[in-house]
Amino acid sequence: MNGDPRNRPHSSKNQRRQLLRLRFDEPLEALFRGQFERSAVGSRAMALIIGMLMIAATPLYDHWVLQAPDSFLKVSHFLQFVVQIPSIALALLFTLRPRLQRWSPAVMIFATLVTASGAMAQHIFGRLLGFDMPHDFAAITVTSMLILGRLRFWVVLPWALATMILTTWAQLQALGLPAFYNAVSAWMLVSISGVAAYLLEYSSRQSWYRGRLLEIQATRDVLTGLPNRRYFDLELRKLIREAARQRQNVALLMLDIDHFKDYNDLYGHPAGDQCLRLVGNSLGKAMRRPQDFCARIGGEEFAAVWFDAQPDKASELAEALRDSVHGLGIPRSLDGSSLVTASGGFAQVIAPTAGDSPRRIAADLVRRADAALYAAKRAGRSRLVMSGDHSPTAPRDTPPPEAQAP
Repeated sequence: MNGDPRNRPHSSKNQRRQLLRLRFDEPLEALFRGQFERSAVGSRAMALIIGMLMIAATPLYDHWVLQAPDSFLKVSHFLQFVVQIPSIALALLFTLRPRLQRWSPAVMIFATLVTASGAMAQHIFGRLLGFDMPHDFAAITVTSMLILGRLRFWVVLPWALATMILTTWAQLQALGLPAFYNAVSAWMLVSISGVAAYLLEYSSRQSWYRGRLLEIQATRDVLTGLPNRRYFDLELRKLIREAARQRQNVALLMLDIDHFKDYNDLYGHPAGDQCLRLVGNSLGKAMRRPQDFCARIGGEEFAAVWFDAQPDKASELAEALRDSVHGLGIPRSLDGSSLVTASGGFAQVIAPTAGDSPRRIAADLVRRADAALYAAKRAGRSRLVMSGDHSPTAPRDTPPPEAQAP
């Protein structure tokens, strides 16, 4: 979370601008699209299944109720069962199969183009034979794509317009001006559907963004802006689960500001809060990779997590992060002779197995890092202790003996 732009709320003015143009700034846009595509599967599948059933049922009333000419029925059945239904079935396959879903929008647009063109061809051919098949079917197909297809508005709009222009041109070319009012009514239906599609995506984006803000607020420490303990617990288990799947490592540093109670007593709680903000901001900026993060898990206690870091490299990163607190140059005494330091406990899990419980592995990792942290405090603070050997690194700016607490 830390300095990740995905977790920075935008200003209300910038948010309204992004909502109106139906596009967030990256990387929020990529996150929204992923959620949007996952939520669209059910609606798309329903629209496609309804479309297939309706087309499959048309021969019943064309033949038995309306008594269409045989020459029309031959062409109509060919378009329905050889062209339209297979294209819709293909779109349904790409919608329901997880491995194919990334191409679902493109295949659904293709199926809409084929189905609408086939419907207009049947209308034109029927009129030429004296059989009045409604022209609205082509417009209804485009309307279904706009509303039920749950396709992003700016992606589907050019294809919807292209389909309407093509079918309108074919209708006017074949039937002349008498078909003008039919074309106008079709355009009115599609225009209203286009406005509805825009408003639906606008509403989806607005709800998603508000939900994300609530999620961030629920997992963020108000004082430092870092993730809180709740986020730490959930994300650590998630990373361990991912590490087991990929056979990677997870490293954990538990960090505690030395003698923070004395600092509060000396400077006051407002200054203590400012010290925590400075430390939290520095730790957050140091976590640069997407899956690495730092959290505030207690009063003056922080945790840093590295995913897929080599064991030796991870310990070096942990010591550099711990030492960076001293590097902030925050005075710990009134005369400025000593600076705020931190103690650290480091532990890591190497390629956990998929059969183990992520919750149990996470609890054990936290327990070992916490034990190493207390070993660092007992050894004199301002140092890092590695879990397993409990041999502390050399201290930096160690406090004088009379200031050390057991």
